[in-house]
Amino acid sequence: MMAQFLSESEIRHAVDQLGRSSVKGRLCELLIGLRVLKLVGADQSAVAESVPEYLQAVHEFTRWTDDENVDSPYFNPFGGQAAYKSKKFVSNGPSNTMHGWATQPDSPFEIINTRPKEIRRRTLSPQQLRAFVIAGKREDERPRLIDAAVWFYRATDFDATEWQYDAIQIQQLGERVFDREGLEVRFMEDLALDSTVTNALFRLEADDGPEDAAPVAVAADESQTDQPQVEQFAGASEES
Repeated sequence: MMAQFLSESEIRHAVDQLGRSSVKGRLCELLIGLRVLKLVGADQSAVAESVPEYLQAVHEFTRWTDDENVDSPYFNPFGGQAAYKSKKFVSNGPSNTMHGWATQPDSPFEIINTRPKEIRRRTLSPQQLRAFVIAGKREDERPRLIDAAVWFYRATDFDATEWQYDAIQIQQLGERVFDREGLEVRFMEDLALDSTVTNALFRLEADDGPEDAAPVAVAADESQTDQPQVEQFAGASEES
């Protein structure tokens, strides 16, 4: 069976679009936290290097290469603060950032003072969520949901059985498992995002203008059996 991945050009387009939005870099940590809670299947979880689900979420949202010789193998693509991160990012990055939200107004997580510290999702209004992660006030300054989904699935083999929708989902979505709608829906499912939270944080398909309409392309390559490595992205800064 041929391995199928999103094309390099589509990934680059998504990164460019995410960088142009007015979202704050902390959206990355928010999404990592939500992904951790989804993976553990609970409303509360530790966020620390000792937690396998935390490591998985950090890698899914930021790891861009498996080359151990690269000094900055992590990348936060969100907003004007898009930046490469060093190997220390796993141990002193997202977890420390989330812990620091304990006293901040409109924090999306309650920080539980255990060892290691845990997060619990808080119920916020769309206005509170948007104030926490979106720097601009215009509707079109939010990042696009499709771009976040493309980045998240940048190394996904679309021929893998775990990607396939069940019969009910296929009936709802038709046969368009790999189109824009399918990626958006799966992204919402993988982070347990409901429509209220999604609309607070992202622009949806209906908000797209002509400049946003690059299709989600799937590249087939019989010789490519490993997950593709994403090359470095122009314009992003280097951070420790």
